[in-house]
Amino acid sequence: MTTRDIIRSFITSELIVDTDGTHLSDTDLLLETGIVDSFGIMSLLGFLEDKFSVQVSADDLLPENFESIASISALIAQKCAGQPEA
Repeated sequence: MTTRDIIRSFITSELIVDTDGTHLSDTDLLLETGIVDSFGIMSLLGFLEDKFSVQVSADDLLPENFESIASISALIAQKCAGQPEA
């Protein structure tokens, strides 16, 4: 499963109440269309930090970082790339 698939799965299973026939593309505008609200962002942040072992800072909390699955995935890739190796 790709990062985008993992994020999409979380959003559709945990944040969208009615998923009948809902297809969420990588570029659907999550905030602008109301798919994800402020409570959803908080849930999503917790999920991302746990699932991908990253720390999302206050500086990262910009609308453009959470506007779509593609932008969230890019943020996670950036965070994972910047982590020191264990």
